[in-house]
Amino acid sequence: MNTNLIGEQIAKYRKAAGLTQEELGKAAGVSTQAVSRWECGGAPDVALLPAIADRLHVTVDALFGRESGPAKDISNELIQWLRSLPEKDRLTGLTRLLWDATIYGVCDDLASNIPSIGFPENAEMDMLANARRVMLRTVTGIDSGYIMGVGAEDYAYFGVFPEPEAGYERYFASDDEYRVLFGALAQPGVMETLRFFCRNEQALYSAAAVAQRTGRPLPETERALEALAEDTCQLNKREIILPEGPVTAYAFLDDGGLVVLLTFARWVLQGHNLYLCTNSLSTQPFEREEEENEKA
Repeated sequence: MNTNLIGEQIAKYRKAAGLTQEELGKAAGVSTQAVSRWECGGAPDVALLPAIADRLHVTVDALFGRESGPAKDISNELIQWLRSLPEKDRLTGLTRLLWDATIYGVCDDLASNIPSIGFPENAEMDMLANARRVMLRTVTGIDSGYIMGVGAEDYAYFGVFPEPEAGYERYFASDDEYRVLFGALAQPGVMETLRFFCRNEQALYSAAAVAQRTGRPLPETERALEALAEDTCQLNKREIILPEGPVTAYAFLDDGGLVVLLTFARWVLQGHNLYLCTNSLSTQPFEREEEENEKA
């Protein structure tokens, strides 16, 4: 009889999930050393098995090497799993799942070549060549579409883009519409005004108030506000009646699109500085991190 069956199963499923012993230990509320002891011949307390199985995305039966039973409705299982999490943790939980699925599940050649980095703490990493901070990104381009995202404790996001039968371009806006959008964003003061409203999105502001708080000239601010209201539809323009007369005020219309646009714009601007994909893999930052840890 194999007395270390549970430990072997834990090690197998942990590696398949791309988790470190430390990450699994945190999920189970134990130390890294405890996980190491399990995998080297020990066994966890039976009360810890549900938490271990949940983090490894397997059944408790699987930890004993038993068949998991009849096929389950994965969509329903995922929904039930998400509902089992505190509401504030559900988006993060879903993003972690997408990170693991993208790196270890979508493309076999990616899973076999990528270093085991788990779910990093920081989304940004220093590049050795030019001391820039870039996003640690994963992009998977396959025949059926793209998965693009960042997986990290401080900032995580993912976009899944299966290619439509009619092709991507079928759903693009017209060239002229894009020219209006990007032309508006390129005007002086527009990006500063957008950032201001992103930080102060719950109120109405006059042009004078925005100019005062951003430190930009009033005429420039007025043009920026008009561009954001008329050309990009990011601001709602309203007229407020005050004792001294009517005043035009602006409110931020946040539907999430701006956050996505600016985040993926940074992706495009950084090009291939650092990302994990099926055709290219840079491990330089990880190697440097290991060297720094050894020196410490």
